[in-house]
Amino acid sequence: MRAMVYRAYGGPECLESADIVRPTAGPGQVLLRVLASSVNPVDWKLASGKLRLLRPIRLPFVPGFDVAGEVVELGAGVTEFSPGDRVHARLAHGRGAASAEYSVADVAVTVRMPAGMDPGEAAGLPLAGMTALQGLRDDCKLPMTGATERVLVVGASGGVGHLAVQIARAAGATVVGVCSGKNAELVAQLGAHEVIDYTEPDAYRGQAPFDVVFDCVGGSPRPWLAKLGPGGRYASPMPGVGTLLRSLINPLTRTKVRAVMLKTNAADLQVLDRLVEAGALRVVVDSRYPLVGLRAAWERSISGRAAGKLVIDVAS
Repeated sequence: MRAMVYRAYGGPECLESADIVRPTAGPGQVLLRVLASSVNPVDWKLASGKLRLLRPIRLPFVPGFDVAGEVVELGAGVTEFSPGDRVHARLAHGRGAASAEYSVADVAVTVRMPAGMDPGEAAGLPLAGMTALQGLRDDCKLPMTGATERVLVVGASGGVGHLAVQIARAAGATVVGVCSGKNAELVAQLGAHEVIDYTEPDAYRGQAPFDVVFDCVGGSPRPWLAKLGPGGRYASPMPGVGTLLRSLINPLTRTKVRAVMLKTNAADLQVLDRLVEAGALRVVVDSRYPLVGLRAAWERSISGRAAGKLVIDVAS
């Protein structure tokens, strides 16, 4: 089968197209004919080698963790799916391999795609969507119904941020999104009650304190803590050292700071799918690429200019 691989650590230039052996489904797994995958920053960060101590991988490596595909083979003991089912999943972090014509997914993290959902959008949902959901619900303690909190989403037009805006809005929160002026209309369309253009001087003047700051850009939490009211919660899926250190003193402070650590599971992906089916959540696609265009997709991701998700259309 065709796949994109890298054989040494590096940047997008390390990617190459190669013929490799098609995998087979093991116990508790399904083999998928990949329809689409999507790019996440963790893909090129792993390839850079900077995460090798925290998240080691075995080279050569087929990147990509988000996948939408069609079941073609069942592993031993699998009864939840049948050949022909269209599913999506977030693949195991040590294995990846979504950037290929076929890939293996664990049943425990695989669910059927909502009927009629575009495979590219389905591939864009798992990692970013579960990160947004768990960050808001579990780390920021935002109720998923009847929420009355004021929520500030920083990086509101990005892959995780644009989904966080919609999830918080669906929960009932008052949502304020932070992005550049060029993406303000998109963020408003996604449900933000107000949009802050961070490039404007005194952008936050007149803003009441927030109950939740969900920071999808990362860096130091210090500037955001001043914008929280008593008992406020700050969480970031892009935590810097400051966030990790500040989280250690949570028991001693009213304001809580947390680093979002994704816990992949089928149940949360199903929560997201129900929001999609209800019309409360959609995956915005910034741009689409063929499998051999993965290098360009990584370059777009690294630039930080993408609004929404970058999709790889694997099956023509």
